[in-house]
Amino acid sequence: MAESRQSGHRNNRNRNRNSGSNPRRNRRFVKQKVPRKPKKKSLFQRLLNLFGLGGKKTKNNKKQRPQNRNNSKKRATPNRKQTGQSRPPEKIPVTSERLYVGNISYQTSDEDLIELFEKFGDVRSAEVVRHSRNSRSKGYAFVEMNNIDAATKAAQELHDHEYMERKIIVNGAKSRGKTSD
Repeated sequence: MAESRQSGHRNNRNRNRNSGSNPRRNRRFVKQKVPRKPKKKSLFQRLLNLFGLGGKKTKNNKKQRPQNRNNSKKRATPNRKQTGQSRPPEKIPVTSERLYVGNISYQTSDEDLIELFEKFGDVRSAEVVRHSRNSRSKGYAFVEMNNIDAATKAAQELHDHEYMERKIIVNGAKSRGKTSD
C-alpha cells in the first residue's frame, strides 16, 4: 500500500505544470519564423545568368487594388476618424451665470480660472472637473459668475482665447445653472 502511494505521488508531482497539453502556452511548441537560405543555383542557371538570359523573376507579394472599382463617386471629404480631426464644439448660448470652459490645460487650477475670469466681473465659483479615482483634471471646468451680463461678456471675450498654450472654449453651461423663473 505504501509503495502504491509513493508511486502515485511521483506520477502526480507535475500535475500543475504544463505538460504539453496546450501547445499555445508551452514555449517549446511556439513556431518561430526563421529566414531560409535561398536555394543554390545549378550550373545551368549560373550559365544562363552569365549570358543574361536567366533573368530574375521579381515577386510582388502585395496585390494591388484597382483604384476605382466601380465608377461611383465617393464622398469628397474623408471621414473625421480618418483625418484625426474632431468635430467643432457645440456653441451653446449663455442663459445663466454658469459657464463651461473646455480645452483647458491639465495643470490649470481653480484659482487660475478665478484669476482669469475676474476681469469680467465677480466670480462666485470655479471648479475644474477631476477624475474621482486619481483626482487628475479632465480638461474642462465650470465657472459661475455673479450675473448673466458678466458671464456673456466673459464668454464672448475668452472663447478661442489662448490660455496656458491652449485655445480655450467658453460657452454657456447646459445644466445646473440658475435660471430666472
